[in-house]
Amino acid sequence: MNTIEVPQLLSKKLYRKLVFKPDGLTIEKPNSFTPTNFVYINNIAAQNMLAFRYGITWTRGYKFVFGRQYFVEIRNDEESVCRIKLGSYYGIRKDLYGQLWNDIIHQLWKNYFVNIYNYYYDLYKIHQTFELCGISFHFDGIGWDTQNILTWDEIAISSYYHYYMIYNRHNKAQRKSRSFANDWNAVILQVLLKEIVKERNVLQS
Repeated sequence: MNTIEVPQLLSKKLYRKLVFKPDGLTIEKPNSFTPTNFVYINNIAAQNMLAFRYGITWTRGYKFVFGRQYFVEIRNDEESVCRIKLGSYYGIRKDLYGQLWNDIIHQLWKNYFVNIYNYYYDLYKIHQTFELCGISFHFDGIGWDTQNILTWDEIAISSYYHYYMIYNRHNKAQRKSRSFANDWNAVILQVLLKEIVKERNVLQS
């Protein structure tokens, strides 16, 4: 069991506690009457988690940005979404909240979503057709929208902080971007494609 504690923005008092257990994620807050006790505000079973995404949004004033909000969203099999938010303003707790945000993403991956990655990787290994994050996987390669299928030796990936680009290494006009903040399970797709392309390159070398 792993626990992440989030302090309030302007004090050392606890704001939220996230408990990552094998059977699911529990989000708690201190009881207002008995601060040493906690009350559940969300409970998501591991078997019901289908997708997640994460990112940073900016809070803008008239002339400048004065805050940022780190967020993580988890979608379950009933299409409801749990949103975890850490808001920093005027630089207060910016670094701490950024680190906690990274820790939450890491714990979600390690405890739950690596299993979904393994599920799709197993489908690929048995040459099963499937779709992930808007990308169709076939025996010969991948495709999207009305584009022709990119064979595995044509696929290249360029990764950036907020998104990545999938494209044809011989024709960069044939490309598709995926955003970690907007596209559900974009990170699972990224890891899966990188692993498959790496394996194919090894086989061809």
